[in-house]
Amino acid sequence: MKQSETVNVLKALADETRLGIVRKLVSTKKPVHGCDIVSSCASMLRMSQPTMSHHFTKLVDAGILLEVKHGTQKAYQLNTALLKTVGIDIRKL
Repeated sequence: MKQSETVNVLKALADETRLGIVRKLVSTKKPVHGCDIVSSCASMLRMSQPTMSHHFTKLVDAGILLEVKHGTQKAYQLNTALLKTVGIDIRKL
């Protein structure tokens, strides 16, 4: 992994909101429907849906979240392989 990719991952996780999203997704083993998780996180963190979508986009762009499209729906899953490559133990987040 290139140093710039590692920096992007760490920058994305340095945000309190994005770290909270990752922590919420750690317990899920399968992809979570986008509308469900975005709404759940927005409610939990008291933020608007567009703000949460912005944070999800940042996590996808950094490679932390894998985005799977099913027609017009999206599902998200943690990219545990990438996090492990960076040296992040998700159980300790």
